[in-house]
Amino acid sequence: MGSFSRRSPDSASERNGFFSRNGYSKVPVLVQWMATLKCNLSCRHCLSVSLDNGFADMPLPSVKILIDEIAEMGVEEFLVTGGEPLSRNDLPEIVDYLGFKGQNWTLNTAVMPSGYQMKAFRKNSPGFVAVSLDGPRKIHDSFRGRKGAWKEAIEAIHFFRSLPGVRVCAGTTVTSHNYRYLEETFHLVAASGADQWGIHLLVPEGRAAFCSDLFLSKRQLKKLIMFVARKRQYFNVEMADEIGYLGSQEPLVRDFPLTCGAGRSQCVILPDGEVVPCTTLDRSFSAGNINQKPLMEIWEGGFSRLRKYEPEGECRECIYHPACRSGCWLQRKNGKECFREIWHVPDSLKTAAGITVCLGALAAGQSRGSEIQIARSSDVQPVVFDPTLADGIIMDHYVELSAGCRSGSIYSPLSQFDTEDPAWDILSGFQQNTLPHSITDRCELVMNALNTEYPSLSLAALLWRVINEPLFETEGFSESEIEAVHSTLEALHRKAFQWRWVIFENRLDPYIRNGRSTDRPFFMYSKAGPRPGEVERYYLTADLNSERWGAADDTSGITADYLLEHPYAEQMKLIFISSSPVEIRKYSGIDSEPLNSDGNGRYAIGIFDVIESDEDAAFLFEIASINGSEIPYGYESQSDDGFTENHRSSVIEVSIEGGRKYTYIELLSSAYLQQRGRILAIAFHMLSEELIYDRFNTDDLSGDTIENEALLWPAVREIAASGIDVSYFANGSIDIEEIRSRSVKKDIDFWMF
Repeated sequence: MGSFSRRSPDSASERNGFFSRNGYSKVPVLVQWMATLKCNLSCRHCLSVSLDNGFADMPLPSVKILIDEIAEMGVEEFLVTGGEPLSRNDLPEIVDYLGFKGQNWTLNTAVMPSGYQMKAFRKNSPGFVAVSLDGPRKIHDSFRGRKGAWKEAIEAIHFFRSLPGVRVCAGTTVTSHNYRYLEETFHLVAASGADQWGIHLLVPEGRAAFCSDLFLSKRQLKKLIMFVARKRQYFNVEMADEIGYLGSQEPLVRDFPLTCGAGRSQCVILPDGEVVPCTTLDRSFSAGNINQKPLMEIWEGGFSRLRKYEPEGECRECIYHPACRSGCWLQRKNGKECFREIWHVPDSLKTAAGITVCLGALAAGQSRGSEIQIARSSDVQPVVFDPTLADGIIMDHYVELSAGCRSGSIYSPLSQFDTEDPAWDILSGFQQNTLPHSITDRCELVMNALNTEYPSLSLAALLWRVINEPLFETEGFSESEIEAVHSTLEALHRKAFQWRWVIFENRLDPYIRNGRSTDRPFFMYSKAGPRPGEVERYYLTADLNSERWGAADDTSGITADYLLEHPYAEQMKLIFISSSPVEIRKYSGIDSEPLNSDGNGRYAIGIFDVIESDEDAAFLFEIASINGSEIPYGYESQSDDGFTENHRSSVIEVSIEGGRKYTYIELLSSAYLQQRGRILAIAFHMLSEELIYDRFNTDDLSGDTIENEALLWPAVREIAASGIDVSYFANGSIDIEEIRSRSVKKDIDFWMF
């Protein structure tokens, strides 16, 4: 979880030209140094657990010699990690020497620095700090094996964030222990002051090699990818490399394609001086020892097998291997490198966009892009994508709501927004809770805000909220009010598609290598600004992509195809079947078309859809989940469609009036009015699930909701509003106030699609 130093584009381009010719960078972009394996925590997944006594700390004189060489080589980033590097008594002296040499350095830690260390950090600050944060207090403390560890981590984030020019990342390694608390962790990270959130997976190294129960299941991994894709619309969330290549889903969770730099652009120095490709204590992969020869000599002559990639085993027969290159080296080393079963969608290879993004070659045949009239209409004009202002205002307000604070009491980014911009009224009204009650007035505000000069996907979600929230609260709207809702939803649908187009047309550039001018991408999801060293990373990524894929000559329509394959708010879709053979129509403005079912008779409606049935009908919605923990992925193969014996579901039957048009929220509200007791019980079960350390209580947990989770939304809102007594659902061990706190966060999460 390091960063990169600031260098000029010309310098980066020149040096990385060496990479394109030789398969590795002339000088390592990143050198990680395991300063020590000592640590006063007892994490179950700890990588830095020595099975022998051969890892004594490097003495200070040797450390200074190493820093001398790093500085002379011109290494972009020197990452100090461990164990817990802050457990070294001489760390302040090391920091002072790094400052003396002018070396850009970064830090991984899980604890709060001592007063002596804070003084050194203030004098010679790291450029980037990653602080481990596993989740809410009790989850973090139990996993780290020490009470008070969570408090230290939060304090460490606050301290390092206070240092000028230091970027702070909250790093979460997702395991079966904290997976169910990801939504709460997101709010904690955003409130902590961290600039970004790093999402990591376990690697079977150290203690984790003996804890298979900690690894996520295939279904959990799939949901994790979509979770990261959603949250990136609000905050700078990065999916780390341990999951490897992700096919056509890569642009959803990464700014750049996977670039495993083990032995090619980075290396790790162990406490005894051995140089390995990445973070492992296995010295059998060492290219040499810095106590015996210079690091530069080791780098120039080592890791030849990694630099001359040749697919092995099943990879040789895989269509994706030119792009995947066998994924993450650490996972490959342990036989866990292939995550294809997680992300592979066979249909994606039937489209130009799927083939281009997955394989870097344009598909034969005509693109479907010309069919996408919603983004091509004459009234839609190009926009300049700059999400930083609106995203910050919306995210900060949600953080305050999650924390139960008065709006504007913690953050006040609204003062930075242009008061003349059409979105000002929406943003200020949202933050100050002064939005009009009249649904007609709300629709007018939204229509005006669509002309903003600062569009973003989080703003699109907020505008959708402004339109739809009254539909949760009241009934009996006039015909003119409902028509205003329908027309405003349609206008927002068009604009949201256009804004996504702008985002992804730039985002897809690193993936399709299409011959366009490959300037450094200008988009950035974090309000904290661009990450140091993005120029170097971009040029190196361009070389890697050229090495893998070559270039496609024509990419017209690729963005349109890609957006069709990955629709906005996809996880919010409602899936149902009709109990009678009635015709169901979907409206776009005044026009309508039949709502077609899939091969299994299942219909799907999204957040912008308005549907109508000719006759009275009953729609059947299945709220499906997995009861308890699944077998960890990679330890036993599982089919894509099989729920096994752990499948749990509840079918909700909803009566629909013939001839009445239903928006998405109206359908949810109708379901809740008719099935309130059942839906409320399921929602409470979901909110009250408790993770017992080392195992799941499978008798009580509702498990992961796989489908139609949005049906629980009205119940979540009712619980959050404290309008009902939910104590009859609970036993004596359940904290009702904690349930209500979770329901507030869950309600926010539904709005943040």
